[in-house]
Amino acid sequence: MTHTPPWRRVCDCRCIIHYRLPRTTYNEPGCACTITCATQPLTLLAHQRGRAFFLDQGGDLWHVPAMAIGTWDWDNATKIDTRADVYDAGLVIEHLLRQAANVLDKSTD
Repeated sequence: MTHTPPWRRVCDCRCIIHYRLPRTTYNEPGCACTITCATQPLTLLAHQRGRAFFLDQGGDLWHVPAMAIGTWDWDNATKIDTRADVYDAGLVIEHLLRQAANVLDKSTD
């Protein structure tokens, strides 16, 4: 079984903007993708922070705020940079997500 990166997959969650299309922009206005959409990269749900963290196709760490009833505020998704309130934690999370991605990418055959 070969791995297909999220940015090469098509939306399978019936988002009105992306359904059956690729999704490479994570803060597109009107996006209603679920966090389990096929286009969503490896994601860490952080209920304590009210958001989810994920690596984009370039390996940069992003975060998206959670909204009610399992929806996500994609309009306000953004890369974590030095101005982010979670910058220090973001460095550790980014490292751990990269490690997890590397482990998952290795073949277990």
